[in-house]
Amino acid sequence: MLEVCVDSLESAVNAVLGGADELELCSCLVEGGLTPSPGLVTEVLSMASNSIQPKNRKSKKVKVNVMIRCRGGSHFSYNDHEMTTMLADIKVYKDMGVDRFVFGALTENHEVDKINCAKVLEEAGQVPVTFHRAFDLCRDPRNAVRDIIEVGFDRILTSGQKPSAVYNDAIELYKWLLRHFGSEIQILPGAGITCENAAIFMDLGFEMIHSSCKIIRKLDENDDLDMGDSEIYVTDEQIVRKMKDVIQKKRDKT
Repeated sequence: MLEVCVDSLESAVNAVLGGADELELCSCLVEGGLTPSPGLVTEVLSMASNSIQPKNRKSKKVKVNVMIRCRGGSHFSYNDHEMTTMLADIKVYKDMGVDRFVFGALTENHEVDKINCAKVLEEAGQVPVTFHRAFDLCRDPRNAVRDIIEVGFDRILTSGQKPSAVYNDAIELYKWLLRHFGSEIQILPGAGITCENAAIFMDLGFEMIHSSCKIIRKLDENDDLDMGDSEIYVTDEQIVRKMKDVIQKKRDKT
């Protein structure tokens, strides 16, 4: 299966047409993904449930997993104001019927923030929650995965604590995680996974991979104003379709 991270309705449509099984819905992928707007979530939920489908797949609901992250930066220790904001977001989106939340929080010592994570799991209720790539900043990933399971997460998104999932050290960590915890929690590899290397992760034994399947779109730039990046990421339907083909061919061989 394939989870595609998207930050716009256009990208979500392209991902569904390409055959994505799940969407990780966020805003501002150039910041690593932030909480999306209610309008975007509304439209993507409607689209994923009711309308477009790729020609080669029977109609089925594409799952919509919503990122809960109120600010950018690689610092996942949140203060009370930030937690209040994110817990309120969870309540709104839970009532809208999303399929999953994606969240992660660490202490200042780069350990899993079990207190704030427990608050998120409690607010999410019956909606499952993925622990996102904050895991990749944990000081000791082996202790961290135990804490994540203990709190109640059922999935970890990780690049293997490296910039890309294809690094040799990342592959070794994936093997360890699958060997010791694969029966207790789903390990979802992501970051740098492309059509050219997706088969590596199928061979390791993963049942799902995570990718943006993106192209970069240049925007008109006004050098006189500093109002954000001049590039955006857009999911490409053909890349998603090719990725799904790679997954299916590998599955057929096994």
